Amino acid sequence: MERLTRFLVLGAIGAFVLTTAVGASGSGSKSAVGIPAFGVKELSAPAGANWILENGNLQSWRYTTLGQINASNGSSLKQAWTTHLAFPTSPERLAQGNANPIVYNGVMYVQDAYTRITALDAATGKPLWQFDPQIGLNVPGNGTNMRSLGMGDGMVFTGAYGTVYGLDAKTGAQVWATQIVNPVGGNGIDVSPIYYKGILLIGTTGGDWGGSCQEVALDAKTGKVLWHFSNIPSNPRAPGWNTWPANRYYYGGGAVWDMLSVDPKLDLVYAGVSNPLPFNGLINGPGAEFGTEGVYALHVQTGKFAWFFQEIHHDIWDYDAMQTPLVETITKGGKEIDVIDHINKNAYNYVLNAKTGKPVVGVIEKPVPQDPLAHTYPTQPIPIGDELVPHVVPDPEHYRGVLAPDGKPYEIATSPYTPYTDDHYVTMAPTFTGGVEWQDPAWDPLNKIEIVCANVSSFAVQAPPAADQHPVVSNVGAVIALKTSSLPNALSVSRLVAFDPSTNKIVWKHDDVSTGGIPAGNSSSCSSPVTITSSGLALIGRTVSTTRAPNGEGMIQAYDVKNGSLLWQIPVLVNGAPGPVIPRITPYALNGKEYLVSFTNGGTGPDISAYTLP
Repeated sequence: MERLTRFLVLGAIGAFVLTTAVGASGSGSKSAVGIPAFGVKELSAPAGANWILENGNLQSWRYTTLGQINASNGSSLKQAWTTHLAFPTSPERLAQGNANPIVYNGVMYVQDAYTRITALDAATGKPLWQFDPQIGLNVPGNGTNMRSLGMGDGMVFTGAYGTVYGLDAKTGAQVWATQIVNPVGGNGIDVSPIYYKGILLIGTTGGDWGGSCQEVALDAKTGKVLWHFSNIPSNPRAPGWNTWPANRYYYGGGAVWDMLSVDPKLDLVYAGVSNPLPFNGLINGPGAEFGTEGVYALHVQTGKFAWFFQEIHHDIWDYDAMQTPLVETITKGGKEIDVIDHINKNAYNYVLNAKTGKPVVGVIEKPVPQDPLAHTYPTQPIPIGDELVPHVVPDPEHYRGVLAPDGKPYEIATSPYTPYTDDHYVTMAPTFTGGVEWQDPAWDPLNKIEIVCANVSSFAVQAPPAADQHPVVSNVGAVIALKTSSLPNALSVSRLVAFDPSTNKIVWKHDDVSTGGIPAGNSSSCSSPVTITSSGLALIGRTVSTTRAPNGEGMIQAYDVKNGSLLWQIPVLVNGAPGPVIPRITPYALNGKEYLVSFTNGGTGPDISAYTLP
């Protein structure tokens, strides 16, 4: 485990240039509203005028009580304002820019791919202040892609490149900075922090770079580390110690790629944790490898272990259990019960008792194909109910008669969790880019359904010979050590799907089908978080091929939560022009008017645009 140290990071609050205006701050004068020490009731309520966590509330519902924008009027949305942030004036490390903005009482906070945090007037888009930690080009990235921000008790919080920051919400001045893991050792931070009862909760990533990952709690006022919990058993008394091979976790694993969630009734915090290392089994010994590929529940105040449910034993397919676990209340057997609903990258959905971690909807340990060279585990836990995507190749005919890169025919898997070695390419579905990857689902508490972006796809995998595998910390290619192949005409289905967690049955699905590329008028992969409104909209960001942008332009799309039909879509311009971006969407309201804000971070730089009814 990394030694936890605290240090001061000298970020910059200074001049920054917009495409339309020049603004500067740093005087320390108040330029944004104060943020209260939110109580449990405020944090757990469905989002409304404010959107104060990445996913709207502690339970990660991504649901808003706002309903002014609806099925009949959404197509008339007009741009209320747009702000385009210029590139940094000196070279800085660039991440992906996946964050959606958070909003409180008319002030918006957003983090761009350069790790800069900008506060804006949510009515006009005028920048109020900007904080830039000035991450150098030589700082290891290790999976740092900042999903969003946190806020509470007068501060705005973020985690990036191993360090958690607390900023004064009124001025952007740095209050504290605490390094919780060292990026040089393969570690990083990908997730947004959660403020809860004066505590800041966050997880670490970098498993694919060799980091040994964990959950960490800090004092929100001071940044002092209160507790930390290692996902991989690190001593003989830790749960699951005996489920690991003799030389244990090699270089790390168990990454937390997305936001944690909290059940305030139980005071438990939940984390979805990812794969062990190395990826393939040729140099990894046997064992279930407890603490990876599943959901952890920890006691918020102490960090003590409550329970762990493993969704994949001895994962060699990189089917990360990376999604945020949703806390939902369902009706089962005539009784209401709090559950954790969790989808892994393999797109299997697990419904677990929030208190105990026991399956509420059945899970069966099924025998799966074996290969002693890959040290495969004899069974895998398969949930009862409908598959969100196929778990065998949906178009085997495209692979038959075709030679793989090694000159041999593709082997087509006919069962989930088919192993692979260095002998030939094995074609499987879904890919490790995800049946469902990082895009969080949304829970509709009115209709008791969950909606998620998913993808039907396939690819082939082969391992390098064991003698050629030499994992090196902070070298992701050396750690992963896999060879992949896909066909340009292989079937690809972009799927928005709704299901009932009480039965694990699909309610509806909306499919866009393609075979390589984006057909005219069609959509790209479904890689957006879903946001549900009380007016019955399921909102996502999408790239859509259009006449003016054949390679795709960003759209905000609205679907009917009852049947999945596409109701309307509006284009999102980036710096005044269409482009192949996937908007990150946040709903909010100000002075009785509702807005949808989109954040993109494409090739022309960070762009924030708000849309409202005429």
